[in-house]
Amino acid sequence: MLYLAVRPADMTPTEDDKISFPRGTSLAVIDLDGTLLKGMNAERIFYLHLLVTGHVSIFRMTGFLFSLLGDIVRMGFRPAIGSNARLLKGRTPDEVRQWASAFGHVFLRKAVPDDLRHRVLGLKKRGYRIVLLSGSLQVLVDQLKERLEAEILIGNGLEVVAGRLSGRKTGIFPYGQMKVDALFQRIDPEGIDWAGSVALADRISDLPVLELVGHPVAVHADRKLRKLARERGWDIFG
Repeated sequence: MLYLAVRPADMTPTEDDKISFPRGTSLAVIDLDGTLLKGMNAERIFYLHLLVTGHVSIFRMTGFLFSLLGDIVRMGFRPAIGSNARLLKGRTPDEVRQWASAFGHVFLRKAVPDDLRHRVLGLKKRGYRIVLLSGSLQVLVDQLKERLEAEILIGNGLEVVAGRLSGRKTGIFPYGQMKVDALFQRIDPEGIDWAGSVALADRISDLPVLELVGHPVAVHADRKLRKLARERGWDIFG
């Protein structure tokens, strides 16, 4: 059974959610931030949405930013981004799911350009299994399930303690090589036709995923990735 957005307690996939496919299955592994959302980060816009709609106060936002800055100094930028969710501390999973659903309705689902959405749906019609793989919160990645007909959605989980969010993220933060680790944590790689699979991404940091497949596509690519894509003859979109 494929993993769905609704979970009774924790907001993180478990090992029981690991998926096996028939041998020869082709995937379309698609990044969210900067790729489907050109020049945008879903998690940052979600936090701004919570501030604008009054779900969090300016004082809470300021506290979150100071805690994030402290984590950056102590841990480095990427580990801090991949672990700190203090803005949501003390909220219930149901509250955050409701906020994420509203955000998906008013913004996120509309933010994917139609031409890119049709490209993804075209891959689906050709038999590719659609995988969304992102460093944004899992509860946000889930909002694009129906619009992109995605079967597997991989993002950052949120730790739940005694029924409320602890303010920390859980699991593998899908960035760089860890995107491949997060992908393999959710699927059994043995049945996949990697040479026949596709990956869509926008940054040079996504290279481990792009090099995993036979058909990498640079979408809304940064300068380094665009240059490399041209050198290697990869498709470029946007």
